[in-house]
Amino acid sequence: MDINQSIPFPDHTLGIQIGSVCCAIRCKDEDVYSRLKRLYHNFFCEQAADITVELEGTGQADPAEIYAALSETRYIHRDNSFRTTSNLIAGQYDLTQQSIRFTGEKSLVDPDLEINHLNKLLALAYYSACKVKYNGNPPAMLVHACAVLRHGHALVFAGPSEAGKTTIARLCGENDGEVLNDEMLLISRPSSNGGRIQVQSAPIVSRLSPRQNKSAPLSCILLLKKGVNASVRRLDKVDAYLRFLRQIITPAYIGQKDRRAVYSLMADFSNEMTQHIPVYELEFSLNADSLWKVVGELEEDLRGVTL
Repeated sequence: MDINQSIPFPDHTLGIQIGSVCCAIRCKDEDVYSRLKRLYHNFFCEQAADITVELEGTGQADPAEIYAALSETRYIHRDNSFRTTSNLIAGQYDLTQQSIRFTGEKSLVDPDLEINHLNKLLALAYYSACKVKYNGNPPAMLVHACAVLRHGHALVFAGPSEAGKTTIARLCGENDGEVLNDEMLLISRPSSNGGRIQVQSAPIVSRLSPRQNKSAPLSCILLLKKGVNASVRRLDKVDAYLRFLRQIITPAYIGQKDRRAVYSLMADFSNEMTQHIPVYELEFSLNADSLWKVVGELEEDLRGVTL
């Protein structure tokens, strides 16, 4: 979509598609609003907003302070208000009115810092929208992963920070496939009608990929392990379940207090994935040729079985 194309939302409000929900982001700061338009223009949507997020800041924070605080940020709720342990932001929410307002004494004005913060907010907004639209039962879950589109299907390369998701994206040449995102993805839950599990790119800002707004059926999940040679091995159900579980973005919505429900949803999703989709450990080095040779051989083995 053209970055300047008119969309049916009020001034300084962007409708952003996150899977099957629409998140409207409202920001009165002209510079931040312009940056948001550039970041998310591939994900503009025209449907009615499932959740509206209002961003408001009143001051400028020291970058070193923000970097130190971001990893420690947790949300504390009281009535319809919330604050973070880092004191970066606070606000009010009313999911019956489909609204979240983020305010605070400090504004994340540095572009890189703002991106890290917005990724967290988008994940929170997505699950909050799912609470409104699907009563807390999201049709797709956010996962720490890189997806590469090959031959009409998506391969998901998952792992924690520094496992190699961005490295996989860098090693993906024009003839190897198309990277959807190298940071975070949406993976659909199995449908009752037997439809294929889908991988959907999300408007999460990553370090490398262009974040194309595309989806494709999932062929397999590859859990990353850096090594000397490229090889794959099939994981048993228990190992696959436990390792994939760690890559799921916690499905917490604003105002949620029942942690058991969160963990139960994550456990169910990991079980669903590993029961329906083959999971492998992929050991790889920085040799692109050997990496994609091994991946291609795996695809040949899967062809006619799961594709």
